[in-house]
Amino acid sequence: MRFECHGHIIADGVSYHDAMARHKNGVDTAYLKGALEAVAAAGVGFYRDGGDKYQVSAYAKKLAGEYGIDYRTPVFIAHKTGHYGAMYGRSFDNLRDFVALIREGARLGADFVKLTVTGMLDFDDGGKITGPVFTGEELKEAVYIAHGEGFAVMAHCNGADNIKAALEAGVDSIEHGFWPDESVIGHFLQSGAVWVPTCVAVYNLIGNGRYDDGTLRRIHEAQREVLIQAYGRGVLIAAGSDCGAYLVPQGKGTLDEHAVLSNMGIDPEKGNKAIMARFQRG
Repeated sequence: MRFECHGHIIADGVSYHDAMARHKNGVDTAYLKGALEAVAAAGVGFYRDGGDKYQVSAYAKKLAGEYGIDYRTPVFIAHKTGHYGAMYGRSFDNLRDFVALIREGARLGADFVKLTVTGMLDFDDGGKITGPVFTGEELKEAVYIAHGEGFAVMAHCNGADNIKAALEAGVDSIEHGFWPDESVIGHFLQSGAVWVPTCVAVYNLIGNGRYDDGTLRRIHEAQREVLIQAYGRGVLIAAGSDCGAYLVPQGKGTLDEHAVLSNMGIDPEKGNKAIMARFQRG
């Protein structure tokens, strides 16, 4: 069985805008069934969604058993107002609002909380990271609240200092983790968190012409170097492709991610199983 530990079933790997339009007025069940068929055809038996703003992943969870898929979802990303996450999520202004938001997620069937700790990478500006979003104490409190509600925390996070802050705050997984350095390794080992690097979200762009290949290669190689060292020292690394992202289609994106990790000498089995065990409401 293959694992997809970070996907967005709402998206098709071609056009974000078309994907959102497709579901804006209600879940397009024909598309969704086709996407689940593609995922199942790739041998994927476990799918952890990163959420969306139209509850498509929540609907997918209801259908996934028909395709032999164990499906987990946060329903939506939780993000601070004015920061990254609006493309797939719901915003909050303060921690009181955050509590209400995650309780709404629970009502809608969420299995865990997805939280944005930083923004995305700006490929047009050398891969610069947008963010961070929280102060250290505020992030710790948000994670504490989520855990208190019985949820593990999936953290969208990039940049070495931000990764370390998120791990110190107690998040259960780091998603993406681009621009790391060796100093993050000890923090992963101490926390026991899982790293889901979504390598192909960058790697599959190389040679496409959309962004500067030099920038993309620097981002990928910086992550690759630390991933190999981290795996060698015992960090849990799981396979999640960010499928649905541009050039990371459902099903194929999962196969691509497994291939890239394999080429690094990384077997994600332990990390995959850790994700499956931890990311269900306690």
